[in-house]
Amino acid sequence: MWKAETLVDHIKFDHGYTAKSPAIVNLLEIMGEFTPEQQRSFCQFVTGAPRLPPGGLAVLNPKLTIVRKLSSTAANVSSNGNGPSESADDDLPSVMTCANYLKLPPYSTKEIMYKKLLYAISEGQGSFDLS
Repeated sequence: MWKAETLVDHIKFDHGYTAKSPAIVNLLEIMGEFTPEQQRSFCQFVTGAPRLPPGGLAVLNPKLTIVRKLSSTAANVSSNGNGPSESADDDLPSVMTCANYLKLPPYSTKEIMYKKLLYAISEGQGSFDLS
C-alpha cells in the first residue's frame, strides 16, 4: 500500500515542483488511493516495468523524478495574447521511462489530474511518443 507521507521521501521533485506544490500534493494523494492494479499500471507507465524492484521506490535507480510539464498550447499563443490560452488541463502526463521521469502538467483540480493519469497509464502502455 502506498501512502502519501512515505511516497514523498522517495520521489525527487524538480523543474518547477516541490513537495509542497499543489499538483504534487494532489499526485501523492492520488497515488495513495490507487488500487494494486492501478499501482502496477503506474509503475509500467513511469518505469517501463510492471513492478518496482525489491525495496520499492526507495531503491529505484534512477530515483522517480516528477517535473512540471509545460503546456503544449503555450507555444501557440500569439504575441498579442489573442491566441489560444494555455491550459494544462488539456494535456496528458508524459514520461521518460529510461530515467523514471514523469512530466506532470499543473492541473487545476485533483479530479482532472486523476482522470488524465488513469487515461495515460491505461492507454499509454507501449506508446513511445516524444514529449
